[in-house]
Amino acid sequence: MNNIDFSKKYRPPDLTKDLISAHIQQKLIEDSFDWIKKSIVKDGSLIGKGKLKPIGCKNTYDIFFVYNPNKKGRQENIYVEDKKIKFGLVPHLYNNHSLCLYHPNDLSPFIQYNFIDTIPWISKWLVTYELWLKYGIWLDKEFKH
Repeated sequence: MNNIDFSKKYRPPDLTKDLISAHIQQKLIEDSFDWIKKSIVKDGSLIGKGKLKPIGCKNTYDIFFVYNPNKKGRQENIYVEDKKIKFGLVPHLYNNHSLCLYHPNDLSPFIQYNFIDTIPWISKWLVTYELWLKYGIWLDKEFKH
């Protein structure tokens, strides 16, 4: 006989939530980016971290990200865990200190957008950041925040 406790209320899964996208993105990232050393899916969100030293950069950076496919608006938050990067001084950081990698108007409404598409943009942001430190100007297209 099954050991099922029928005294507990059954709660069906929330079918309005996307519980698969984070797992798909996790697999794609694990197969494509060896610098991301750890990632987990928790409550439908993909959480990961790794160390990245883009070609042309002097420094290695600790990167932390959260991708939540059920969130309205920007579904990803990508952070550089480096105390030298000062919020309020460095351009292209959001209020929560996550990286501004693109302007939503830059994305086509006709092409499927995936979180994995943003991962190479982290390197581009870091290279541009180091050039900004050197020259004092953001050497990439920008939308003023």
